[in-house]
Amino acid sequence: MNDGSQPPRGEAGSPEPAVAESAATGTGSGPGWVRRLGFGALALVVVAGVAVATFLFLLSRVSTRSVTVDEAREQVEEAGGLGVDDGATVAFRPEAGIYSYLGEGTETLDKPPTSQEQGPEIPGVVTHLEDGCWSLRVDYSLNHWQSWEYCPTAEGLNEIRGEFFQRLDLVVAEVDTASDYECTQPAPALRRLAEVGDQWMHECSGTSSGTEGEVVSAGPYSFEGVDTLDIGGEPVEALHYRRLRNLSGGQAGVEDTELWFHPDSGLPLRNSRRIEVRSDSLIGGVTYSEEGSFELTSLLP
Repeated sequence: MNDGSQPPRGEAGSPEPAVAESAATGTGSGPGWVRRLGFGALALVVVAGVAVATFLFLLSRVSTRSVTVDEAREQVEEAGGLGVDDGATVAFRPEAGIYSYLGEGTETLDKPPTSQEQGPEIPGVVTHLEDGCWSLRVDYSLNHWQSWEYCPTAEGLNEIRGEFFQRLDLVVAEVDTASDYECTQPAPALRRLAEVGDQWMHECSGTSSGTEGEVVSAGPYSFEGVDTLDIGGEPVEALHYRRLRNLSGGQAGVEDTELWFHPDSGLPLRNSRRIEVRSDSLIGGVTYSEEGSFELTSLLP
């Protein structure tokens, strides 16, 4: 249908009748008309090229920002506080509160190509739960948070479950991903009597939005030794562990994480990780990569 903004067209969209009419009436001038058409087509190509380049530039530079301590405090208030207030001192359970971490990291998606940064401020919220258990939630940025739930035992500290939320801004749309998992078998994160080289298996499973089926995360967990970290200008002993996990089922990938825990409270002092996950999507296989670290700045919340 022609609304008057386009020249009349012939069969199958052919412009020949309009050209003939223009030549007959003298409104076109032969080579000059062709030259103007050439410049117009060139301009359209340039504009389209600039638009694509601008989109790719914005896509490659999608950014977020850190979550402030005040924002973390608001989250705590909205959640109803810091959990159970039993007044008890429990081994391998840190004091409830908002802890300050500093860190950095990059999250990358290969299709469509986009990335976003983590940190530098990364608040960590410790919440007390029933039966002496507790959780730690860290906000890598406004678009990404992760939490772990731990329970102390006579032998140390077990990882029980966890979850994360992530938002990727693709300029034209925002894609949210939520995941949760549970470790059905004991998954010791810290062992009181571990010796350097000791190793045991972890296996957890869960679901992730946008992914069909269960995702299984399994692999060896080992004690690397006792290191000394600088926490707020003070030397602090830290129990160093390494977790290697392979993902299978709804997703495929690998996770290589090093963890440093306080030997008394069990509070994570440092976290360094490299993750790569491959998933199916409507546009084919997509690979997500993440590399980052964070470290505590003070033992006090």
